Amino acid sequence: MTSDLEQEIEQTREHLGETVDALAAKLDVKSRAQESIASADKRPFAAAGVLAAGLAAAALLWPRRR
Repeated sequence: MTSDLEQEIEQTREHLGETVDALAAKLDVKSRAQESIASADKRPFAAAGVLAAGLAAAALLWPRRR
């Protein structure tokens, strides 16, 4: 009985530790901003390509006056 209780307490502690780590990561705004900037730096041409495709589609679909 005591062994089961000790095992449950240990599992609860591990779960609590994981939860605290996840919350700390979410609250670390500086690191999250740096990660966001780093990932954006890797794909500058992808964003430009999406923008160009959107503009091209808009130009083709825009009604022209004659």
